[in-house]
Amino acid sequence: MKTKILLTTFFLLLFIRFSAQENFYLDYDNIKRNHIYIEAYLVAPDYISSYVSVNYEYTLGAKKKKSLRISFYPNFEDKGYTFPLTINWLTAPQKKHHFEYGFGPVLGFESDTKNNRTYFIFGGALIPLMYRFQKEKGIIFRTGINVFLSYPTIISPSISLGYKF
Repeated sequence: MKTKILLTTFFLLLFIRFSAQENFYLDYDNIKRNHIYIEAYLVAPDYISSYVSVNYEYTLGAKKKKSLRISFYPNFEDKGYTFPLTINWLTAPQKKHHFEYGFGPVLGFESDTKNNRTYFIFGGALIPLMYRFQKEKGIIFRTGINVFLSYPTIISPSISLGYKF
């Protein structure tokens, strides 16, 4: 009985010690919150004619694992604009290599030049599944796939390059 109590106490203290060390050594304060990057696509969804988007991302929370992203896709064919909004999650934001995943709606505006009207569009949803290389600040590199859930569903490989400040 005494052996079980001693072993339980030992492992409990060991667990508390390692947890305290992890929180002590992980410094989330130096991780910058703002990101801006350009993303190029291999396959463009039906609702845009551009293969490039400009993105702004803001990191949320104390541990900086979540972020909100707004993208801008110009549609040069019909003078429209598309704005995907996603919430993303990162694995281990204090390290350099990450897996990023997210989800969000694809919204936009489309111009009708014949009737001189602008329409709001819902293009579906966006699911980014990315590898991301980033430091606390500086250069960002992302590559992976974006799944555009619409009709038809499109899986588009993409690559991004940007800056974190």
